[in-house]
Amino acid sequence: MKYVQFDYVNKFSCLAGKCPDTCCKDWQIILDEDAIARYASLPGELGEQVRAAMLTENGETRFRERGGNCVLLRDDGLCPLQAAYGAEMLCRTCFTHPRFTEEYGQTAELTLSASCPEAARLLLEHDAPLTLTETDDGGPVIPNELDPALYPALLAARTASIRLAQDRARPVADRLALILLLARRVQRLLDEGRDELVPVLARRFLGKQYQDRSLVRLARLRSRSGRFFPCWMVLNNMEHLTRRFGVMLDAAVGQDAPPAPFRDAFSVQYENLTVYFLFRYALKAVNDRQYLAQVEQCVFHLLCLRELSADAATVQELTEVVSLYSKEVEHSAENQALLLKLFRRGTLRWQYLALILDY
Repeated sequence: MKYVQFDYVNKFSCLAGKCPDTCCKDWQIILDEDAIARYASLPGELGEQVRAAMLTENGETRFRERGGNCVLLRDDGLCPLQAAYGAEMLCRTCFTHPRFTEEYGQTAELTLSASCPEAARLLLEHDAPLTLTETDDGGPVIPNELDPALYPALLAARTASIRLAQDRARPVADRLALILLLARRVQRLLDEGRDELVPVLARRFLGKQYQDRSLVRLARLRSRSGRFFPCWMVLNNMEHLTRRFGVMLDAAVGQDAPPAPFRDAFSVQYENLTVYFLFRYALKAVNDRQYLAQVEQCVFHLLCLRELSADAATVQELTEVVSLYSKEVEHSAENQALLLKLFRRGTLRWQYLALILDY
């Protein structure tokens, strides 16, 4: 098995009680079978407390909540299970968070979710272009169900998109526009069943002259239409996990201001967020061939964060916005499903996103 992750991942260490937030609130913690078995035999007063905190509904067992928090969460922000027995006693969800792993055949890709304040800080304070590191455990090749033509095509498209995102000679808006244009043309090839041509297209898109011509054509599209689909209409119809997110949305909408530009002061942060979203979502198209929808989702996230962070004066303030947004949007299956439905059906289209990139 090959393991792929960003170069900053190994620097991560949980802040525990010093964290400005906690991963023990605002969502339900589903317990795995191994954890349930461990907790069933846990001795003493703590064992009784843990078993009393467990609730089984609709075939799933989870910890109860009180005021949005896991009932086991102590006043000092620590989990009594981890404090008494170490991280090995935690359920799988708590043990792995904020790490997320996606497996594509013989490759496992590890991401730190930006919902974690410390993970978001590491991502946004990384000044050099993000790089991906690879390790191999030397294990045997195991047969898998990956499409042998589709996966390499998507990987080539994502690799080219990340290179476009990290082209610091161009404004952030132009980089995102090129990523959208590449995704549209990749999708056309996928729809035609010409997967083998995607790597050729991806290489061509890295040429400066090809990029310049593409941006000129996009400029003509912008000059013909001023329509766009506001991010607020989507975000307000999503499930809200926290009251804070609703307050943040209301404040942003209440300003009644035109869309904010991508500020040069945060260009590195926007770049890193783009790479993060592409790495996390683009290859999910192996499941349905809808690469454009996944990339549209990535750009949508950037546009929303641009608007929500319009008043952010520091990277720390931007990090707080990113962390809350990620918790609300990335950690809600309902919200993820809503977004993908909008893009797959064409309710939200790449043209709408492209029109508001360079305000």
